[in-house]
Amino acid sequence: MVEQDLVRILGFALSADISLGPRGNNTLAAEVRPLAQAELISAYGQVIIVALAIAFVAALLALYRLDSARRRQAAATHRLAELAHRLKAGELPAWAATGVPDIDDIARTLDQFEQRLRRKRALLSRLNEELIKGDGAANAPNGFNNRLRAVIDALPVGVLIAEAPSGRILEGNSALEAIRRGPVIYSEGLGHYRHWVAVHESGEPVQESEYPLARALAGENRPTLECRHQRADGTWAWINIVGAPIRDASGKVIAAIIAITDIDEIKSAEEHRRIMNLELHHRVNNSLAMIQGVANITARTATDFASFRNSFSDRIQCLSRLSTLLVKKSWAETPMKELVMTALAYDSLAIRDRISIFGEDVALRSEVALALGMALHELLSNAEQHGALSGEEGHVVVDWRISDDEGRRLLIIWKEQGGPSVANPQHSGVGLYLMKTVLARQFGGDIDIAFEPDGLRATITAEV
Repeated sequence: MVEQDLVRILGFALSADISLGPRGNNTLAAEVRPLAQAELISAYGQVIIVALAIAFVAALLALYRLDSARRRQAAATHRLAELAHRLKAGELPAWAATGVPDIDDIARTLDQFEQRLRRKRALLSRLNEELIKGDGAANAPNGFNNRLRAVIDALPVGVLIAEAPSGRILEGNSALEAIRRGPVIYSEGLGHYRHWVAVHESGEPVQESEYPLARALAGENRPTLECRHQRADGTWAWINIVGAPIRDASGKVIAAIIAITDIDEIKSAEEHRRIMNLELHHRVNNSLAMIQGVANITARTATDFASFRNSFSDRIQCLSRLSTLLVKKSWAETPMKELVMTALAYDSLAIRDRISIFGEDVALRSEVALALGMALHELLSNAEQHGALSGEEGHVVVDWRISDDEGRRLLIIWKEQGGPSVANPQHSGVGLYLMKTVLARQFGGDIDIAFEPDGLRATITAEV
């Protein structure tokens, strides 16, 4: 069909050309036309045959190359499987490049791993021979390897063993993985110890040469180090490291071993104890200052030693109860309700039934709680001596709440009712003076006393 189309096209072209010439040449053109058509058809056919031949040859080459690549891939895969079997059987690896990049990369990785493993086993065998001092015959090293592995895995401390002089880490146990919260870093040498991130107490990074493993490899007999180590999960913890060199019969260092202990809880406890000691020292000083202030103020108004002793002893007992409460709360935040019940402690059940307390759940700082408790005790003593609790019918209501939107101010209302009529005294007593001049300053607020017809009313504001 293609040839026929070509013939028609050529015939049409020749007809057009001949028609342009003189009419006398029509006979000659008619004779030449079939010959030209035949020659063109023959040339076109030859071109097609050549093109088809070239395409066929190219296809054969492509198929050959694909088949060759498939055969190389299969041969390389087979050789890789043989290598794996040899490694599994403990034979020496023997690998030559196959020309298949992926297979060659895998084989080289296996080869390098096997070489490192063999070096590690050889050094451990040497270490075992030094450790057992010739005890046992040919089978001793293998059995000792197994026992050594079991021993270091059973230890509650982390263990690392490194060869000398390179510092390449050979062994690490499961306890170290637990301390690190991740796998052991098998550093290739001393220069790679930077991968173990640690800092001194000052915050300065621990250098590679400062690690006890590096120092033991250098011959130091018992290097130690306390530092904060960054674990695999990114958290930090305190560890203690103790190292020792391993020497052969001639005294040459052939390896080093370190033991790593997690002391993070111990360090935390020490820091907590230090803070508690400072806090206790601060609290004792505050308590002594308060006792001194109470003694001075009580002595100013006491008419004789007996009245001084009674007033001073009553206040010191209240201070002791409040201090005991704060100790139970570790001198941290103290609930307001417990503070009120401790400050208003009384021996008489009748008086207990005549005091009502209401309020929100509020927690106070220790310094605020101590001073506020003493102020409430002064109000109780005044009520028992002169106010609502001095008679048979009076009662007291204590109510508190947060007085601002930010939750930083506490409002306490002390209201006495049913007692004897009261009036504004001409002279302030020691209790009022103590509350306004000493205690109010310590709890960061103020006390307003109102002598209303039905009983005393005290409005106290304090920090939370």
